[in-house]
Amino acid sequence: MTFQTKTITVPVFAPKPITAEPVPQNPSLAPNGRSNMHNDAYMSDTYNWAGPVGGTLSVGFKMLLGECACLTFDSTGRIVTVVSSGKSEGSEGTSRTLLVLDPDSLDILASMNLPSGGGGSTGFGGGGYICLNDKDQAIIPTANQQLWIVDVLPGAEGLSLSRFYDLSGSISDVSASVQSTVPDWSGRLWWVTDTGVVGYTDPASGMSWTIKLPSPQQIGNSFAVDETGGVFIASNYAMYRFDIDATGQNPKITWSYSYDRGTREKPGQQNFGTGTTPTLVGKGFCGITDNADPQMHVIVYRREKDFINNRIVCQIPVFPPGYSDTENSLIGYTGNFIVENNYGYNAAVTHQTTRVVPGVARVRYDNQPCPGETVWASNQVVVPSVVSKLSLATGLIYTYTLEIEKGGHIWSITAIDAETGSVAFSVQAGSGKVFDNHYSSVFISPNGTLYVPTVLGIVSLHTV
Repeated sequence: MTFQTKTITVPVFAPKPITAEPVPQNPSLAPNGRSNMHNDAYMSDTYNWAGPVGGTLSVGFKMLLGECACLTFDSTGRIVTVVSSGKSEGSEGTSRTLLVLDPDSLDILASMNLPSGGGGSTGFGGGGYICLNDKDQAIIPTANQQLWIVDVLPGAEGLSLSRFYDLSGSISDVSASVQSTVPDWSGRLWWVTDTGVVGYTDPASGMSWTIKLPSPQQIGNSFAVDETGGVFIASNYAMYRFDIDATGQNPKITWSYSYDRGTREKPGQQNFGTGTTPTLVGKGFCGITDNADPQMHVIVYRREKDFINNRIVCQIPVFPPGYSDTENSLIGYTGNFIVENNYGYNAAVTHQTTRVVPGVARVRYDNQPCPGETVWASNQVVVPSVVSKLSLATGLIYTYTLEIEKGGHIWSITAIDAETGSVAFSVQAGSGKVFDNHYSSVFISPNGTLYVPTVLGIVSLHTV
């Protein structure tokens, strides 16, 4: 497929660098910013390096016949991703293929077919979330309830399956989908299923230990880990911290707090409950959204193992009553969370008449005397379903926006000033269904190129 490009000139934004507590490097993951959909073990959705700030920009699009929801970057800067497309032969679910892409041309340098079948062959599980470890290995939950460890080899050597772990005996439900896996600081491979199983696999022995959340709880997103051994998981009913128990083997619930899950799965969501992967900030905070009616809240918790007071720091209402939800993780940095409104998104009808409710907001949770407040709330942009990102180097939030006009559905890469909430610049990516990102994320490579996967390819943006 050809790589289509065009050049556009937009206003230049004067960077406003943000000083924030650094996210510690998980020694079991690739360097922060390169390792997973949410950038690091804290799932901060922040970058220390710069993205585009305007001026003369090159916008590109490469058709890949599928969606590469999660992009990671190996030690040479190549993109490592899984493309999900069509129905695989003999399966009711989608086929998934591990790819290595050239970061400039987006040409496929290497590929490997992944298993299909089972509950994980549909939806976002079974390869939607992947991560890259410290050894340039892709860690992939597959659709047949395995964890694959694949070597991303240098040069033209391609991909090689190093090892796989069969989780089916630990899950005991053939319909369950392994949603995500993230290694902790000790190298344990933690994983979760959509049916509420939380477990980890010892990479040396291959043995797994699990715990099942009380029925009917489900897990629809990824999770975060920190340097103290905490594993932070949100179900569709409650927020949890897990640790290893006194035996040194079994996962245990250290604390849990239920939240207001509302009365329905709102339009724009894929689950009846929170739509967020937990986001960790600093030494002691964790944030998610609830799904309350009539108005969603950003909830901030103290995340320490031992905390004698109420763990809930604040619950801050956001977006219009009756029209608020999100299916994407919060952006988190010292004292702040950034949240977007996805209310109304539906891939099946968004390209017909459906209107997504606009909204991006920044909230603070450590200001005194008020424990939490909205700093700004913008209704300038419509963000249907993308995982937005923040560059601490530029002070810009990078998101993917939609405008419905008589001429069609226009998708754009939009940069928002994190200090004020005003739009710094916006660059049209394309129009029509092919440019819908459908819950994938914005990514910024270490060289500053920005990428947005779509349902059938990848949009890129870089300074000329």
